[in-house]
Amino acid sequence: MKKLLFTVAIASLTFACNDAPKSSTSTTDTAATAATPAATDSSAAATQPALKDSLMTLKDGKVLIVKNGAWVALDAPVTCTNGRVVSVDGTVSKKDKKRKLEEGMMIDKDGQIMDKNGKLMDTSGWD
Repeated sequence: MKKLLFTVAIASLTFACNDAPKSSTSTTDTAATAATPAATDSSAAATQPALKDSLMTLKDGKVLIVKNGAWVALDAPVTCTNGRVVSVDGTVSKKDKKRKLEEGMMIDKDGQIMDKNGKLMDTSGWD
């Protein structure tokens, strides 16, 4: 009987603590995510990261970079803070290893590579 009362007390406490009101406002900037070249529908746009300067992506075989909140074509190779170099053709290299960005993939100024949905990719073999 004591175990039952203890279990009920814990369950009640858990539900009471998790009963926070849900906010109906969203802090996501829909204009910024809709402008992401990799977004093709509303479900993909919701998962895209916000546009930040020096974010790069491959679209239609060209590397685009965010400058002042707008996408512009990359005109010279960019070296990321972790040593990765992004070339104009979409090749990402670090030391002797190279990788070609696929359509929609992104890389930020720190060298973090993301898939077309904005999820970080495993790059453990690069270092």
